[in-house]
Amino acid sequence: MLGGELISHFVNVMLLTVVIAPLILWRYRRAVLAGMLDRGGAALPLAPVAPAASDHRAPTAAGVAPASALAWEARMRKRIFCAVLAALAPSAVLLAVQTLALGGQPLTPAHVFLIAGSTLSMAVPIFAVLTATSFWRAFRLWLVTLVALAALDVLLSMLQRPFYGRTPTLDQAMNFVYFLQYAAYTLWLPTLLALALGARRVRGVAPIAFAALLVFALAPLFGVHLTQWLAGMQWSAGWVLAGPGLDAGIVILALPIGVLAWWRLKALARSYEAKRFSDAQLLAHSWWLVVVVSRSAEMVAVYPGTSSLLQILAVSAVGYFLFPALLARALRWAQAGAPAPPPRTLLLLRVFGDTARTERLFDRVATRWQRFGPVTMIAAPDVGARMVDPGDLLRFATGDIATGFIKSQQDLARQLAAIDVRPDRDGRYRVNEFYCRDDTWQATVVELIARADAVVMDLRGFSAERRGCEFELRELAARLAPGRIVLIVDASTDRALLAQLVPAGATPMRIVEIVRGNERQTEAAFAALLQAAA
Repeated sequence: MLGGELISHFVNVMLLTVVIAPLILWRYRRAVLAGMLDRGGAALPLAPVAPAASDHRAPTAAGVAPASALAWEARMRKRIFCAVLAALAPSAVLLAVQTLALGGQPLTPAHVFLIAGSTLSMAVPIFAVLTATSFWRAFRLWLVTLVALAALDVLLSMLQRPFYGRTPTLDQAMNFVYFLQYAAYTLWLPTLLALALGARRVRGVAPIAFAALLVFALAPLFGVHLTQWLAGMQWSAGWVLAGPGLDAGIVILALPIGVLAWWRLKALARSYEAKRFSDAQLLAHSWWLVVVVSRSAEMVAVYPGTSSLLQILAVSAVGYFLFPALLARALRWAQAGAPAPPPRTLLLLRVFGDTARTERLFDRVATRWQRFGPVTMIAAPDVGARMVDPGDLLRFATGDIATGFIKSQQDLARQLAAIDVRPDRDGRYRVNEFYCRDDTWQATVVELIARADAVVMDLRGFSAERRGCEFELRELAARLAPGRIVLIVDASTDRALLAQLVPAGATPMRIVEIVRGNERQTEAAFAALLQAAA
């Protein structure tokens, strides 16, 4: 029964996460929008325009050519993929050995690799989130990786034959099919659950909600057993039957476990603020937890008994905690082997309103830029799902989200001084979002322009009816060299109105068209940004 209870508990937690995460995000967006519409009085004064827009910036380290930067990124991607595989392999082998040992199966290299190799394919989604790889590219890489691992399993099974006094035969090629079948059988549920956690719309909230609910949901799980125990004791049976009844254990455990869940959320927020992990690492750790817990619940159901339970839980705990520790070391190795170019700050501006379009731009440009330097932007509900972090969620949960908004010149100066320009342990820089009210956003934009090495402005949807970007365009033209600016347009952009606002000079602002779903145009826009920052 315990195995079934654990599986039911885990599935219930995932279902709750799928339901609650969008609700949290919806409430968070409403709170952000309410803060944005608030006004405290007169607008903050704008910083004066420097006499020469191209010369007023402080000298910085020279950038690198786009071709060199892209070549560095390609090398880094390969090293990160190898790093994730190396970090995941010990845990995958450990879990595979236990599975074979409990089932009385032979511990041959081919048998171990059959189980460990399928688990090892989870390195692909983890690699994808660490490198901002798009979904379809990651999916293709996962298929290629599974095929390569299946072929390696066939080769390994043939190589081990002579050591057991047998000759390799062609029928061993069927191990290729068996490997893919086993991977499909064991990975479909963890993959489905991982996709729910990593969905673009809830990615910023789901891992945090999952971590809190996983702890809080222990109250009903253990509460039923506590009720059974209390009902069987002479001193408490009467109180249980006359009082809370079947909910006695849940009532008793709800408060302490709720406190434990709150403590866990606060601990995550503190660790994130201390840069012990990045948002991508948090999602990767959550995905690996899904794989380990799914496997543990199934093992407990198949192999009942106290001794088996303790052994499964102990090995699963080691397998889970071993991966984050090894991943951190492996990522440091990956970075040491490919020295990064000088960091460059990217400012992201956009036409507000189209959440899906803005999130795609954030995923394909801003998130990818985090390998090259920090990103700054004005916070808004259109990218709330992608920007929220454990600290933001904690402030929202305590009703203290208003403290993060810029209300005065002092608030602006304090937040500008606190811009995070150091990389996380995985080598990625952070997104610095600024929550502004209606009377403070213009002064904030001006200050961010002054600190940007490159600016990307999404003008898709820009028209006479949606002219909120006119202020940014005028300030960019007055305060920053045109070569540092990339404007993104499409068929929905009013080109005539844009031509009136963007001055044509010897070095005009670069305009790049991106049609939705066109990867080649997105790559061209990113290369243009690297050129602007160089």
